[in-house]
Formats: sequence, structure tokens, C-alpha cells
Amino acid sequence: MTISGTTICYPLIGHPVAQVRTPPAINAWFSAQGVDAAMFPADIVPAAVEAFFASLRGWGNCGGCSVTVPHKQAAFHAMDEVTARARQVGAVNIVRRRPDGRLSGDMTDGLAFVAALQTKGIKLKGASVLLAGAGGGAGLAIAAALAEAGVAGLTLLEPDAARRAKAAALLAGTFPALSLAKHEAGFDLAVNASPLGMRPDDPLPFDPAWLCSGGIVADVVTKPVMTPLLQRAAESGLTIQTGNDMADAQLPFQMRHLGLWSGDSASAEVASL
Repeated sequence: MTISGTTICYPLIGHPVAQVRTPPAINAWFSAQGVDAAMFPADIVPAAVEAFFASLRGWGNCGGCSVTVPHKQAAFHAMDEVTARARQVGAVNIVRRRPDGRLSGDMTDGLAFVAALQTKGIKLKGASVLLAGAGGGAGLAIAAALAEAGVAGLTLLEPDAARRAKAAALLAGTFPALSLAKHEAGFDLAVNASPLGMRPDDPLPFDPAWLCSGGIVADVVTKPVMTPLLQRAAESGLTIQTGNDMADAQLPFQMRHLGLWSGDSASAEVASL
């Protein structure tokens, strides 16, 4: 890959960014497709996010950006237009910069999470699901995608009471048939959509013993790949899905939004904010 004066930039913004694995995968895809573009991580502190998006509007050789924790909800408020699924959860993880500087956002975390499960042949219809970190941008997107896939019930784990109430209200309003009752055990699928597991001294977001026999434990954390939660789940004989599995599944959805996917260059339907 050669960086030149014609290369289009795609920063991946977050804080921190040491854990991200998306740029190498995206850059390999750019190279294979002959796209003169490059993605690189950019550690943007929360206080500077608004200024970043203001500068992005005038960044002529930037095609947009990818967004990771903790900026997905702030990114939503910086957009000029968003897809229906981004509006539904109030968060954005991929941004396309239009030639006139307008910013268009989408949220593909839920799509990628479900796609990764489906590649493993995992059936979601009728499943009972535990979701930790339900109030975050990724958590809400995953919750909505699971509901659309037909899960029967969601138990939301979220330490922030206000964020939990907001998530529950959003899901109840959009998916009235979905059960949001609290269950203690017997889950078919348990998901960590929180940052817990990134640091070695983090507690487990939940106990894998709460799952039924043959259950699945999934984590969105990408570094380490085998988080303590996934290690415990694997030792218990449970099926696991890593954060890398979800990250790999993001590529087609995000490239479509950026207008770079060869088979389908159209973005999802967007609406002005």
C-alpha cells in the first residue's frame, strides 16, 4: 500500500485506540480492491470530538471515518443525516463525508454481530438473551438487531439506571412482542457489549454459569481476543464468539455505506436530522 497525494483518508476515532484491529483488515481490503485509500487509528479525547467532526467537514481528502468507543453517541449528534437504524439507537459507527462536507452516519454493529453468529449456524429465533452494556451505542444496536432476528426475550444488564431505562423504553416501543423481563439463568445467548475485559483487572460482566447447556457467549472486546469472560466460557464447554468475529463481519456493511463496495455502492436510506 502506497500513500500519495491522491490517497483518501479514513481515520478510525476512539479513546483509547490501542485495542482496535479494523485498520489492517480494511487496508488489506483497499489494497485487494485497488482502492486508493487508507484507514488509520486516531485517539480523540471526548472533549475534542465536536471539533473533530467540525474539521472533518472541511477535510477534502477524507472520505469519512469509523467510530469506536466512547464516541458513537456523540458521532450521532454530529451528523447531517443518518440511516433509520442509526436513528433508532441514537449512535453511529461509520461516517461518510459527502463532497459538499455533509456527514452521513450509519450504525452497523448490530448487523455485524448477527451476521457473525449466522455464519456459525446459530439460530436466534425464540432465544433467551442476556445483554451486558445494553445502554451503550453498540449494546443498543446489538439489542435491536437481535430483536429483529426474532429472539424471544432480552435481559438488560446496564449499571447506569437512566441508560438502562432508555434502552428498555426504546426496545419496548419498537418491538412490543419482545419480553424484557429479568431472568437469573438459563440463557441461550449472553453478550458482553461493554468495555469490561479490556483491562486485566476488570470484573466479568456476567457469570457464564448463567447460560443453559449448549449456550453461546459473545464478546465485543477485540483486545485481548480471548477475554477472561470468553476463556471462562470456553473452559465451561460453551460456544464462544470473539470481538474479532464481529469486527470481521463489519467490512461489507461499512464499505457499502462509504460507497466503496463493488457489488452495491449505494448507502442505506438516510434521513436528514
